[in-house]
Amino acid sequence: MVPPQVNIAGVILAAGQSSRFGKPKQLLPWGKRNVLNTCIATAKHAMLSPIAVVLGAHYEEILPEMDQEGVEVVINHEWAEGQSTSVKAGVAALPEDVHGAVFLLADQPQISVQLIVSIMETAWKRNAVVLPVIMGKRANPVYFPKQAFPALLKLEGDQGGRAVLSQFPNILLEWLDEDMAGDIDTPEDYTRLRERFGLCQG
Repeated sequence: MVPPQVNIAGVILAAGQSSRFGKPKQLLPWGKRNVLNTCIATAKHAMLSPIAVVLGAHYEEILPEMDQEGVEVVINHEWAEGQSTSVKAGVAALPEDVHGAVFLLADQPQISVQLIVSIMETAWKRNAVVLPVIMGKRANPVYFPKQAFPALLKLEGDQGGRAVLSQFPNILLEWLDEDMAGDIDTPEDYTRLRERFGLCQG
């Protein structure tokens, strides 16, 4: 277990326009919650602390439907300039005393508490980037230690954290649950993922 004095933050990237989907993916139903609130609840259950949620496109529509209790809302007004702006906004919102941060994508509501906790436990023992590997491919969420934050703050355009991986030690965390690898880009993805998790359309 991660010692209580070790704070590992969560950064939920939820600023995208959902252009391929046609409406905000963050507000899609997922069980008794919407997709974004499911991600927030999972981050809380995994004991990530603090939790920063980066909004951008459609933030005025999303905010009233979002569970804001116990999280810091970060509005990225430059979201259209690429993913780097959201990563930087999330990192800039974190306090100095964090050990590092797990970066979660708001279009992956199926990510389990168990996966996040395994990433956290690996992270505090080994001061390195932690990447899940599912079915032979690198997946999300990804943990970055605090010493990687300055490099993340230099990202530009549509670069994500993967652009700086070569600058730091990496630990690959093999994960056998292939369901953790999916995300929601299109309505077909959403339908497939809901069916996979026994969530009836409605």
